[in-house]
Amino acid sequence: MLQVLYSGKTSELELSGTPQGLLALGQLLRGMAGSCELSENQDPFPYERSLSGIAFREDPERDTASILTEDQILRIQGGRAALDLLADNIEDFASDADMSHHHHVESSTCDYIAPESDPLVIAFMR
Repeated sequence: MLQVLYSGKTSELELSGTPQGLLALGQLLRGMAGSCELSENQDPFPYERSLSGIAFREDPERDTASILTEDQILRIQGGRAALDLLADNIEDFASDADMSHHHHVESSTCDYIAPESDPLVIAFMR
């Protein structure tokens, strides 16, 4: 199970899920392209809305990965190495036993994330 919450004020995203859901997303990102539906959160506070899906694709012309919200979809696009690093981060987080932790993925702290990307927080589903 996965959900993505979005704040229009800050453009911040929260990707949360069960450990199994996050591990499955990490494996999915290792493919050339794909998508998945998300669980809807009726009360996304402190975020404004819940997104309906994730779509991604590999772009061999790029060195970094972009993470952008487009309507109700979280779009991830990037070079193979960048997508693999994102998958590694998601899988490593999902393997963490402490359910209270979260992890920030943004261009200021991760050199494989494109500067135009929306800030992303990975968390366990509440």
